Amino acid sequence: MSPVDPQLHQSFAGMGYALIELGRFDEAIVAGKKALRQNPFFSPTHRCLASAFAHLGRDAEAREAAARLLEVDPAFTISAWIAPGGQSSAKLVIEGLRKAGLPE
Repeated sequence: MSPVDPQLHQSFAGMGYALIELGRFDEAIVAGKKALRQNPFFSPTHRCLASAFAHLGRDAEAREAAARLLEVDPAFTISAWIAPGGQSSAKLVIEGLRKAGLPE
């Protein structure tokens, strides 16, 4: 990873998803916040943060991340996100999105 890569936010968000699936939610939040600083309009970052916060029981922050996701991607639903990309293997991410109150 290059610190000047204009797509660095994608790497950090991807790391966040992987850390969620490993149950390392605090670290996922750190990666998600780094991605957010790089690009606040990248919807996967908000999904990462909503899920990780929800798993830690940080409900207000999970709802805030979910609200920001819906601002960036108003049509987002969990089922639509799962369907095209085969995201069904991201079980902990999906569970966290549900806990964060995102639409099914």
